[in-house]
Amino acid sequence: MGVPLTWLLRRPELRLKVLAGRDGLDREVDWAHSIELADPVPWLGGGELVLTTGLRLPASADARKDYIRHLAKVQVAAVGFGVGLSYARVPDALVEAAEEAGLPLLEVPLPTPFVAVTKAVMERLAEQQYEGVVQASRIQPRMTRAALHGGAQAVVRELAVSTRASIFFLDHDGTPRASHPPGASTPGPGVLARLGPADQAAAAVSTGSDGVVAVQQVRVGPRVHGRLILVTDRSLTSVDHLLLGHAASLIALEAEKPLRLRDEQSRVNGMFLRMLLDGSVPAAAAVDHLTEAGFPVREGVRVLALRGGNPRRALELAGEELARRGLPLFGAVHKGCAVILLPGGHTETARAVTDGALARLRARTWAGLSSVQDPGNGPTALREAMNAASAAQARGCPDLVSFESLAGQTLVTSPETRAVLESLAATRLGPLAAYDVRHGTELLASLRAFLEHNGQWEAASAALGVHRHTLRSRVERIQNLLGTHLDSAHVRAELLLALSVWQEPGRRD
Repeated sequence: MGVPLTWLLRRPELRLKVLAGRDGLDREVDWAHSIELADPVPWLGGGELVLTTGLRLPASADARKDYIRHLAKVQVAAVGFGVGLSYARVPDALVEAAEEAGLPLLEVPLPTPFVAVTKAVMERLAEQQYEGVVQASRIQPRMTRAALHGGAQAVVRELAVSTRASIFFLDHDGTPRASHPPGASTPGPGVLARLGPADQAAAAVSTGSDGVVAVQQVRVGPRVHGRLILVTDRSLTSVDHLLLGHAASLIALEAEKPLRLRDEQSRVNGMFLRMLLDGSVPAAAAVDHLTEAGFPVREGVRVLALRGGNPRRALELAGEELARRGLPLFGAVHKGCAVILLPGGHTETARAVTDGALARLRARTWAGLSSVQDPGNGPTALREAMNAASAAQARGCPDLVSFESLAGQTLVTSPETRAVLESLAATRLGPLAAYDVRHGTELLASLRAFLEHNGQWEAASAALGVHRHTLRSRVERIQNLLGTHLDSAHVRAELLLALSVWQEPGRRD
């Protein structure tokens, strides 16, 4: 934070005139210092506007040039030379040396006291500090709201946007838990080593070829949860440090949040997801809510459906995997399935959540993933994910099945043809679904497996995990209930299309 020289030059009451170093007028003044020593360098730190009347200026031209060169070497912002007292005009040697060094040299006329220049700089610095406080006061509430809705990832995103920097939250082991912008590279081991150990360095700043890196420890009392890192290519301001510290505090509170409060947040997110999936949330409102929660929606959203096993346990496992990736959990139970909202571009996240759930759930589970949809198309995404999960179950597929991989998706997604297929499904498959509910059978799943395996008994029975004679018995019962024969290709095609839109009944949410 400093006062640009251009700002000082625009002040008409100061009547400053540029004599040399015009290319350096974009410099900022950290302080205005009136000093008349022959060698002021030991009392300067860089960034000052040095004010002098030349009272102790050397007599020789070479010495005068050295005076300017030394000031340029310590990186003062500019030199203001007051005329009318010791000198009627600024000595030519000073002008020549300043032009050679690229150091701005200003003429201060006699009517302008140095104190007026110093006061202008001080007042502007004070204004900037106040502006910084106002700016921080506006940003901090947004960060707090982000923490309430989206946890660490939302705080990191808000901090990155506010500071125009790359932000990373690393846990105590150095594993990235949240970052923004997407795809930003985590600081290398060398940079982290310069910043010090995670459990020792409360705050540190490192400047090098990789830019400016600032770190703030995330801790509550003796418990260290990790560190928050800011990477930028510019100098840091007091506002940057203030916001970095505030963000670290919010993330620490999130890490310390009691389990019951986390459960409450999950419950609220689940309620929102249900509203999103039944189409009762406008698209714009959905985008705003998800963005504020730290959920990336730029590439659209997907819905993951996990069928089988304990859906509540599946949601817990999904939440753990998403938290490791810095993403909030938006999950709910729908018709006995765990449904989870995922960012549209995060296919690897969907596979990681699926693999984690399938590996840790005791019961057999099948996973279906919708195509990428706009946040306002929640019902479509849910329908696709449920259909994909049903297809995975019918095929006995142990891996994630995406809706894009299913045949006939054009018919399923077209509103006109879908209405016809849903009517067909209710008429043709309704009796089988009712029979399954009354007798605890699996006629619908058996029909799907039989049709999707092109009537091949061995392959279909293997997918269902039953003997082929058992499947034959089920198919005979299906034919009796439907009053038709599956030998007909037209009948099989009709039933397969009906199955493409059918959602099997399950437990209530």
